Amino acid sequence: SDYMLFWNLISSIGSLATIMFTFMLTFLIIETMISKKKIIFHIKNNNTEWMFNIPNMTHTFIENNMNFYK
Repeated sequence: SDYMLFWNLISSIGSLATIMFTFMLTFLIIETMISKKKIIFHIKNNNTEWMFNIPNMTHTFIENNMNFYK
């Protein structure tokens, strides 16, 4: 079973990293909901697919470019 020692170590490190990042994500979500910080900028949806929630009928390149304003 010595030949599997390396892969067991890699698996253990991966599971510890997964648990750590899960706790970090949970903390960030809870901290964000508690702090209620102001939104610094707002992204406007200038893309027609985002505005109408459907793809363009013609699928041409005439569609306007997406512009993000601060």
